[in-house]
Amino acid sequence: MAVRHKKHGKQRSVSRPTPRRSGRADIRERLLDAAEGLFRAEGYAAATARRIAGRIGLKHQVVFYYFKSHDDLLLALLRRQTQSYRESLLAAVQSERPIRAMWELVRDPHATRLGLEFMALANHNDAIRQEIAASAESLRALEAHGIAQHLAGRGIQPRLSPELVSILTNALARLLVQESTLGIHAGHSEAESLVDDSLRLFEASGATGAAVRPIVDAMSATAQGGAPAAAGSDHVVEST
Repeated sequence: MAVRHKKHGKQRSVSRPTPRRSGRADIRERLLDAAEGLFRAEGYAAATARRIAGRIGLKHQVVFYYFKSHDDLLLALLRRQTQSYRESLLAAVQSERPIRAMWELVRDPHATRLGLEFMALANHNDAIRQEIAASAESLRALEAHGIAQHLAGRGIQPRLSPELVSILTNALARLLVQESTLGIHAGHSEAESLVDDSLRLFEASGATGAAVRPIVDAMSATAQGGAPAAAGSDHVVEST
């Protein structure tokens, strides 16, 4: 029996998923810039995917093309801000007057307001909270190391730990920025003058002003579990 062979036509192509493109880096950065602009101008709640994309004239779906989720975009923005701040902080602690430079950096509203907004968001977002906690520990270690290195280079034995100086500096500076944002200014000029005068004297002699010394003494006693040091003690780190 003759075997009839079927004629082979064109083979049907098998559809395969197109590899996901990496996307344009400039659009990714523009999305982060747009999110940062909304954070600064209106707060974290305003930074929705629709509004972020709308700021650069695109549809909200583009956010999920460049980021896995809205939270992923927020984390990317936080990490970008943290890296920028770290670079500025590193320059500050390596300067000739690191404590003053650190104080000036933290009390700069542009540098601090975005961080305060992320801290507010952290109350409602565990991923942001964990990222802030991890980066804060690293930044504090950088500040403390810079302060300790500076004091050691000047032969000053601090009565307050570098970590405590870092905490005091950040706490006061951020409070002033936060209150200024709300329109609260009572006592600000006095607080800033006290810190500036203390820093000026410290940079010149390694001592603090008379107005600051009771604060330093009280904190030294609390930290060391002993009685406050005598008012005439030498080698006192300023309380910022």
